[in-house]
Amino acid sequence: MKTKRSGSSFNSLNTKRQLESLFLFTTGRCNAKCAMCFYADDMAQKQPDLTFEEIKKLSETAGDFKRLWLSGGEPTLREDLPEILEMFYRNNHITDINFPTNGIMGDRVVDWLKRIRRNCPDSNVSISISLDGFGSTHDTQRGVESFYRAAETLKKIDDNFRDDGHVIKNIATVITKYNVEEILDFVAWSYGRFNVSTHTIEAARGNTREEGVKVLTEKSLKEIQDQIAPYYLLYAKRIGEGMNALGRGLTKFFYVGLMRAMYNIRAQNLEKPSPWNMDCTAGETTLVLDYDGRFRSCELRPPIGNVKDYGCDVKAIMGSEAMKKEIEAIGHGYKANCWCTHGCWIMSSITFNPGKMLSMLIKSNREIKKLNRPIDVSEPILRGLEDKYRLKRDRLQAIGIA
Repeated sequence: MKTKRSGSSFNSLNTKRQLESLFLFTTGRCNAKCAMCFYADDMAQKQPDLTFEEIKKLSETAGDFKRLWLSGGEPTLREDLPEILEMFYRNNHITDINFPTNGIMGDRVVDWLKRIRRNCPDSNVSISISLDGFGSTHDTQRGVESFYRAAETLKKIDDNFRDDGHVIKNIATVITKYNVEEILDFVAWSYGRFNVSTHTIEAARGNTREEGVKVLTEKSLKEIQDQIAPYYLLYAKRIGEGMNALGRGLTKFFYVGLMRAMYNIRAQNLEKPSPWNMDCTAGETTLVLDYDGRFRSCELRPPIGNVKDYGCDVKAIMGSEAMKKEIEAIGHGYKANCWCTHGCWIMSSITFNPGKMLSMLIKSNREIKKLNRPIDVSEPILRGLEDKYRLKRDRLQAIGIA
């Protein structure tokens, strides 16, 4: 099946601030114990997940919005997740689904993606697999033996959806004390071995499960970002394959610019608050629903209520006094001084600041151009990295990536 990707919500510049992104923590259960998890304390409360009927009411009252971001716990542990996604597609006409997973349940991921593509044909699905390093490094950071299962899931997704432009394949890596020394090698290896659209790296955020895993400084994060900058030109080229010259040029400009702008903002706010150069629109264009019904304006701000107290009515929640006070307290970021490092909120806010967005993209593209250098991901280099980090070649061959 060859299909072209339909217009993403990131392709439109918005000025009217209304609900555009719903962040749904699908479950409080997880089959990993990640050292850097910022949601571990919330999951430890072991409250019941929102029921399907409660989520149904939320969907029926939300109106149209563009993006549904899943989170957890581990989304694949929610048995009725496909029905939930189909419901939001029907009721709310979502155009983009962001689906993160640790990749442990690979067959389920592939089966659910097939179902989503069949029943939500006009929606783009960004499937993001967590891979934090080579072999034992990944397993240590994730608290469960899962490196080869996650790698196999990525390969299965590519085998089944390589020609489907509506399925966007990503790798997500969180930098901690466990993987910081190998991150540059891992970015190179991941680009060479997996056919993905992008590889995001980020610093651990919030209150982590394990103390002492945060090791990055603004300086060290910027150094890593500068080192991996050329890969984003390569990813832009990969995404633009098959497009005409104009399409390739625009893809490169927006993709490279957005990635670099996001990374710059993250680094500048890692150790201290630093203005984004644009408004944060948390609470105006975003709503976070915790697995147990609490709601927030942003993942990194405290809950301000529970949906059950509002009859699971999203319009009532967004227009509530609690949300109005929250928006006032945030003051587009300026009052709250909460200049977070959260890429989802940076990306969600950036399209609502079109003038500043354009200047940021131009600046970011110039920076990347200066940082570009030849990249060698030839087979001898990749095999050398596999030997260096003692990956099991027979396992990689069985998966089909070596």
